[in-house]
Parts: sequence; C-alpha cells; structure tokens
Amino acid sequence: MERSTILLVDDNPQIIAILSDLLRPLDYRLLSAMNGNDALELAAAHRPDLVLLDVMMPGMNGFSVCQALRADPQLARVPVIMITALDDRASRLHGFEAGADDFIGKPFDYVELRTRVATTLRLNRYRLLLEEQERAAVEKARFAWVIAQSDDGYLIIGADQCIQYSNQRARDLLSIGEDEQESLLTCIARQYSFVPQQAWNTWPQPLPHVVPRLLVRPETTTSAEFWVQVDLAAQPPGGDDRPVVRLRDVTTQITSQRDMWTFHAMVAHKMRTPLVSILGGLTLINDGADTMSRSGIARIAGIAVAGARRLQDEIEDILNYMRPPADIYGSDIITLDDIRVIVDDIAANIQIAPIKVIRHDLDVNRRIAITRHSLEVTMRELLENAQKFHPTHSPQVSVTITPAADNQIIVRVADDGLSLSPEQIRSAWHPYYQGERSFTGQIEGMGLGLALVARIIYAVGGRCAIANCNDGQGVVVEMYIPLAQR
Repeated sequence: MERSTILLVDDNPQIIAILSDLLRPLDYRLLSAMNGNDALELAAAHRPDLVLLDVMMPGMNGFSVCQALRADPQLARVPVIMITALDDRASRLHGFEAGADDFIGKPFDYVELRTRVATTLRLNRYRLLLEEQERAAVEKARFAWVIAQSDDGYLIIGADQCIQYSNQRARDLLSIGEDEQESLLTCIARQYSFVPQQAWNTWPQPLPHVVPRLLVRPETTTSAEFWVQVDLAAQPPGGDDRPVVRLRDVTTQITSQRDMWTFHAMVAHKMRTPLVSILGGLTLINDGADTMSRSGIARIAGIAVAGARRLQDEIEDILNYMRPPADIYGSDIITLDDIRVIVDDIAANIQIAPIKVIRHDLDVNRRIAITRHSLEVTMRELLENAQKFHPTHSPQVSVTITPAADNQIIVRVADDGLSLSPEQIRSAWHPYYQGERSFTGQIEGMGLGLALVARIIYAVGGRCAIANCNDGQGVVVEMYIPLAQR
C-alpha cells in the first residue's frame, strides 16, 4: 500500500518535532510548515492525505488555512484535524464551519493522537475508494450506453468460444438472443459464409498479415447480399483475456467497390474494339478519299457504321448495368449452355485459341444463380489473366464444369502458362495485388481481376480457389457457383 502523506502545520518547532517523533514510526510520509502560506504551498505541491493544523498561528491562523484548503478544488476533500488549546464550544463550531473534520486538544494524548490519525486516514481511503468506484460505475454506464447505441456489433467471447456478452447490434446481425448458448462460429454459420475460408481456419488467432475476416450472406430472391467484417480487438490490460469481437456492416463499401471494378472492366472491354473499327475506318476514308473507289469507300464506311452500331449496343449494355440490379433469379436467365457461348465470344475477342468447354453429367438448360454481365466479367478476367501471364501470350485454356454438393457446380478454368509461388497463391484474391510484377517487373492494370472474381462469386453464395496445375505448367481457378432453384 502507498504511504500516506501527512502535512504538519504549527508555528512552534517543538510541536512539529513532537508530532514527527510520534508519527514517523508508523511509516507515514511527513511534511511540515510553520505558517499558513507555506502550508498552502506544500499542500498544493504534494496533495497530502491528512493535514494536522494548529489553530493559533500568527498571520494566517488555522481557521483561515482550513478555509483556503476547502476553497481549492484540488484540496477541498483533504481531511483536516485541528490541534488547539481552545476548549470552548464557539471555537470548535468555528472550526467545523471552516471545514475541519476533527479536533485534538492541547496538550494531546499520544495514543489518542495516533488513533485519530489512523482512523481519519482509513476513512479517507474508504471515501476515495468509494468515489473511484462511483466514477468507474458512471464511466461503465456511459460506455455501456455508447456500445448499446453503436452501429457496430460487439461481442465478448469466453474460452469455450461461447458468447458471454452481445450488444443489440450484434444480436441483430447474427439473429441471436441475449441468452444465446451456442459458439460464435455456430451462430455465424446459420446464415453467413466465411470469406476467405483460409483466414478463418486460424480463428481466433490474429492474422499474420492485413487480411480482413469477412462474412457474406448471399443474395436471395428477397434480399440483396450482405457483408460483415469481423475484427478482434487488442487484448486490454488488466488480465481479462476474453476476446472482444467487433462486427461491422461493410456491405456498401464492398458492393460499391465491386461495382466500380466491374464497371471499369466492362467499359474498357466493351468500348475498345468498336472504337478501333470506327476510328480506323474514318481515318482511312479521311486520308484516302481522293484516290479510293466508291465501292472501297462504301466498304470501309460500312465497317465504321457496324462499329458505331456495336458501340451503341455496348453503351446500352453499360446503361443497363447502371440501373438498379435485379435479383439473381430475375429476367437475366443464364444456363449452363451460356457458359460455352460466353467463353467462345471472349476467346475470339481477345484473340486466343478456341477453348473447349467440357460438361460432366449436367443438364445444359439448368439455370445458374448469377447474372449474365457478372458471368461475362468473371470469365473475361480469368481468360485475360491466362493470356497476360502466358510466356507467349497464346495460352491453351480449358473450361470444365462438374456438379458439386449443395446444389452447386464447379467451373474450373485451367491454362498452360506460368505457375505461381506460394506467396502469389496466398495473395491472389487480395485487392490491388499485382502478380505480374513478379513475372515481368511491370505494373499493368490495377491488380483487381481475381479480387473482383472472388467478390462476384461470394456474393451469390459460392466460393473460389486457385492452385497450380498438377500435370504441368499453369494454374487452375475453381469457382463454386450455386444453381438456381428449378
């Protein structure tokens, strides 16, 4: 326990010496002053736990010193015992009015003095403890109110991973009651998918690098996709090692980011080819109209017009994309057979070898729970990656579609290009990770391709994986995509 500090105030040095001899064996820290002004300066500098104050002093007497102490907000609660030779009732009343806590008469009894000092210090410690507890209770109540009103969910998890505390927002996000008995991961799995799965394999250990743990509730016929980021708070001091978990709604952040990436990719892919036809044709006519035949001009003009019409169609597609999205079972019907058509169109557009699409034991007319533009963006990103990372930019690509559990299909896109390092495989799905830096030393594009693919597939309730091919060079990307209900 910290030593108590006692300030002795008396104009008689012999009294100061006597009080010091009486109290020093009790291991108190003693300060002394022989007038009122010095006493107030020492009190302000050292914040004593008790003041033993003589009443009769020249200049500023004990009553004035006591009043000055009580007038100082920092010293107003310090106990004061007045030592006086005055034994009349009026003097004691005056002392109490000035703020004294107790009186000891001169000559004082040594045992009584020690007892009064010890009792006053003990009561003051209790008072300080109660005040601290009251302040802590007030702060706790304020904190509880802030947590209760927060837009984020907060949980405290026990050693058995069961939820010991949850605020209202957390209960809303997880659809649980205040007395939920199941583990946190069990509660999450009722309606969310873990994204990415490898980040959750080490729960609740902190991640070695900055990779967010996410939850996604896939899109349905009645509700849009919903994303939650899960963060573990740093262990607070005080010995309580129970994890504190924050749940934060990041749906707007993720969907707007994904929509921006998709729109960027769509504009780049859809406008480049028709603009080449238009500008090339018009340039030829402009530069050589004087020497060209009418049939030649008409032929080139026809190419430019065709490009303009295609550009018009592409702009219409972009404008349609910008409209509020329909649900995944809306009018935008996609079947397994459409995968082959989309793959063929993209392969021809980016000028790579024709791709063989293999379906195993599947009805080609089954619908897929993904919109056409999302499937086009997904396949284009994968095929352009295969072309970009191939040593000669002429990959041989295969697309295999097989059935999977839980009413899903697996779409495997494999190429014969370069293999990936473990670091590249681990980071491939992270936004803005540029794998091409490791191949060519160049930074082309924004490093959004695979991250965009993952966000699209996660949003419809699927998942993604990437690995090196087992039978040679190249990589294979697997996309688990739900089938629409029949």
